Amino acid sequence: MPPGLISSIIKYTSALSYCLFYSSTATGIYVRWKHHTSDRSFHLLGIFVACSLLVSLATYLYGYKKFSSSFTALWVGIIFSVLSFIPISLDHPTSSLQDLDLTDLLILASVGIRCLKALTERICSLVGYEPVFITSEEFFLLVGFGGGCSGLQQFSTISILVVAAAVHLIGFHLKSSLSVLSAISMFFISGLYFFPAVGIKYNPFCIIGFAVWLSFTSIIDLYFSKLSLLESWKVFFVQGKCMHRLQLLFLLTSLLTTYTFSLQATLSRDIAFYTLPLFVLFSVFWICFHFMFFITTWGFVIKLEECAIIFKSRGDITDSTIAEVLASKGVRHFCLVSQIVTMYTLVSLCLLAVVTWPKNDWWFISSVFVLLPVECVMYDILTKLGKCVGGTAIGYAIVAPAHRYSPSGDIVVLAENPFQAVNARAMELINIVSRFFANHMIHNYGTDFSTSGISSDYIQSKVKGFFEQRVIPGLHYDTYILYYSGHVMEDGSWALTDNKSLTFDKILSWWTETNSKTGARIILFLDTAHSKAWLNGIWSIEKEFIAIQTGKLKVVYDSEMGNMYPLGELTKLWENFDTSDTKPENYWNKKDLKVKPIYGVSKEFCSFKFHEPTIDDIAQHVEQNFPRFIKPITKVFSHLPCNMNIFCCCDYFMNLCRKLKMKWFPPTIYDTGHGFKLVR
Repeated sequence: MPPGLISSIIKYTSALSYCLFYSSTATGIYVRWKHHTSDRSFHLLGIFVACSLLVSLATYLYGYKKFSSSFTALWVGIIFSVLSFIPISLDHPTSSLQDLDLTDLLILASVGIRCLKALTERICSLVGYEPVFITSEEFFLLVGFGGGCSGLQQFSTISILVVAAAVHLIGFHLKSSLSVLSAISMFFISGLYFFPAVGIKYNPFCIIGFAVWLSFTSIIDLYFSKLSLLESWKVFFVQGKCMHRLQLLFLLTSLLTTYTFSLQATLSRDIAFYTLPLFVLFSVFWICFHFMFFITTWGFVIKLEECAIIFKSRGDITDSTIAEVLASKGVRHFCLVSQIVTMYTLVSLCLLAVVTWPKNDWWFISSVFVLLPVECVMYDILTKLGKCVGGTAIGYAIVAPAHRYSPSGDIVVLAENPFQAVNARAMELINIVSRFFANHMIHNYGTDFSTSGISSDYIQSKVKGFFEQRVIPGLHYDTYILYYSGHVMEDGSWALTDNKSLTFDKILSWWTETNSKTGARIILFLDTAHSKAWLNGIWSIEKEFIAIQTGKLKVVYDSEMGNMYPLGELTKLWENFDTSDTKPENYWNKKDLKVKPIYGVSKEFCSFKFHEPTIDDIAQHVEQNFPRFIKPITKVFSHLPCNMNIFCCCDYFMNLCRKLKMKWFPPTIYDTGHGFKLVR
């Protein structure tokens, strides 16, 4: 079907939807005015028609399309509230088809056509998506609906319900699947408990129509939206301190309000003898977990503010940039620990609501549905960030210019001009490696440069110190990257001073000594002449996560300088490959390349997983971030399920398949999860 025809169909469908809605408005308000002459809805209709004509004229003359759409949404919200709550000739005692009048039929038809139009737009990919908290149309719909109820005695109760609807819409735009369950619960419980508790007559068909009109597009966009999770949350990540503080104030107010109303609902009615002890017991858990939840949210916001500074300095913010910045700040580990706190916070809220649920207290019901989506959104964000954000990484680089290669490993001093050329190339390597660490948010432990060789004592102290680095005391980095470019023996051993050398087995022993039980991994990047020899026995290494990225270099013979190797070429190509957005398909297959990359991994490397919090990690997190009186909660966590993996029985077979694939069909490009890749 031609795009122009589709656009025309959508335009006419939208016009038909509004025509039916305005027809239902005229019919409904006329019937109400006819049966209730004291009702001023007819006057409201006259004002609406006059304002609509003025807005239409201004839009036609000046092109104020945004103003027109906002005005339309505002008045649609007002009309829905008028049709839903103003006294009507038919009281709608039950929600059945027998109670439908012409107004209801026209409204439901209008809403149905509007939903069909929204689906058509998304199926045909005619909708553009931007990360937002709440759209202007949704905002003015809610403002109009709340404003239309301003003449009712129950205006304050309806206002709280409107706030709850707004919070749920924010959850939809942040792609929170739990918010959908919370919204469904609010919809049914409002009909069963809220409106009966308030004592207000309402038209259920108009309420249903408004709920669908308001939320249908945001709900289906959970599926149709082309924004990734990180793009959907970008608007939350880059907000300023003022907005974050207001959000924290809103959360604190919601917490205090909900518990106050629950206490009032429990003490202001006749209760069973077992209700009060249960309320006291669940209140203790509610207070403790929600106190931890508020501090967790505060800490999460502070981390986002630290990341926002980096976002602003970088300018263009992409998914990879967001993921790398969040990973460098340790957001992944924070989210994995905090999601457990948030999960039990949700459980404590549900338990308190069940034990104190009042049938006639609308304040408590409405406050629960304001707080519940906030906690659902927070849990979803922490859970999904823990999965999509990579782990922490630290890097250390050693550059020792290789002035000449000989089988004995001796370093031969060159004449002045060749010497300066080699050193200039080595300094360029240092800049490239430092830039690589910075671009991928890898913590830079240091870059050592030596023209006179490296002693065995010095290299031992530096490498062992590098392996002992931690993010915070007790929490290791997920990945350690050791870079070396310099003089080596024919077996790949690093050439040191005093005719000594550093073998792969020695580095492996240092690594095992410091990190054998941490579950961390090490990646060796070797831009040297003979390091491919280290790949021969790497697959046979057991119980360690080790990878080596190196290359096969083409030898260039010079009569004066002997065999020369294109050192530095692999580093330049690798850094450009991992940072450039546009790369040709035959990037590594060009004929003029002087180096061919190759990598090798240990048997367990493909089974590596980023660090997942243990009971000790949770206890350490609580001890470092919460006051002392909360510390007994760590004892509770030690007896509660925290890392439940119902598919753990399948892990063994999945790991076996990965090992077989890596051994027989190793991938050409292996993603490390830190923004850079291993290449062969």
